[in-house]
Amino acid sequence: MKRVINSVFAVIIMILLLVLSISIISVYLKWPMYLSGYSSLFTTQFNSGFIVFALISLLVSFLFLKKQRTDKKIWKLNLILSAILLIGQLIFMQIMLNTASKYDVKVSLLPTLKGYVTPLKSKETYHYLTIYNERQLFDVYRPKVGSGKPTIPVILVHGGAFIEGEKDQLGYAANWFTEKGYTSFGIEYPLAKKNRQTYESAVNSIATCMSFIRKNAKKFNIDASKLVLVGGSAGAALVMQTDLGLREGYVKSYDATEVSPPASVIALYPPVSLSDLYYKMKQGKTVDLNEPMNKYLGGDPNRFPDRFKRVNLIDHLNNGISPTLILTGEIDHVVNVEAIRRFAEKTEKMKLPVTYVEIPYGEHVYDANPNSIAGQITWSKITAFLKNNHLENQ
Repeated sequence: MKRVINSVFAVIIMILLLVLSISIISVYLKWPMYLSGYSSLFTTQFNSGFIVFALISLLVSFLFLKKQRTDKKIWKLNLILSAILLIGQLIFMQIMLNTASKYDVKVSLLPTLKGYVTPLKSKETYHYLTIYNERQLFDVYRPKVGSGKPTIPVILVHGGAFIEGEKDQLGYAANWFTEKGYTSFGIEYPLAKKNRQTYESAVNSIATCMSFIRKNAKKFNIDASKLVLVGGSAGAALVMQTDLGLREGYVKSYDATEVSPPASVIALYPPVSLSDLYYKMKQGKTVDLNEPMNKYLGGDPNRFPDRFKRVNLIDHLNNGISPTLILTGEIDHVVNVEAIRRFAEKTEKMKLPVTYVEIPYGEHVYDANPNSIAGQITWSKITAFLKNNHLENQ
């Protein structure tokens, strides 16, 4: 019986090591798309944990290989797979440390062994707009330690491919901002459906929320002149569209108030050109986004070129841009990274205040574990960006 248990244990370890070894190899090959995407996502977030696992499996495999009379071939294979996994993960960690050095960020390895943080929950909710017979709400996250002075407001705009998502989706970001003394607002906006395209109403709703929050600055104890927009994925595209649209005049608040652009914008993995994303999707180089595009814009760029031009951010830079920080992963299979690079290059040539940070082997939502090296790089760059733009709470 003991021999059977040992054999089963050896096989289980072998399967785990085989899966993880293939995964890390897939990360470096950047292929196939789905495997490399999910593998890089987990590797980026749990790199230190995989190193610990590889070290333990290496030791266990060595001990069993020496002591066991049976299953030696399996344990020898486990030893080899453990070494492959360990080397692969150590190389990945070094790449992340080099990236931190490149961006002048100090990171700590001990926190990387931690997992996800618990998203903050709000106990304060307000109604700012009714559209499509739906109430649009936002949650308020007050600073954890307040000085009594007006704080800098941060509007958090969730992702979800423009068709799904909740206002508390960026609760993990609210954790960081409230700890730093900011007042955060997690907002809703109208989601696209088959019978309603929201490429105009979504950004107009965000502008309306900006107006509402600024009008109630005393209630929220904020400095309305320093409002920051933060978004992830579709939310990142929306905050950038809002900023650029307010400057060009095609984004307007539903309360008829003239809304000034935000003090700054932080965009995590934004789809900056839905036209480019559509054609890349047709080439099989991104996940299938036909449904979100059809709901958000009504169809493809060949059918609705004007609608796509409206949301292609690279076409809307002539009136300037608020100080903007863009962060994305190198192999993001949900947004078109090449388009983001072109956007960053164009803004650099135009001498616009855009900062671009790219994480090697980073997949969509690479920053979900803020304790990872990639997560630490992200939040350190956000800290530096806000400081450089005089948006720190004193």
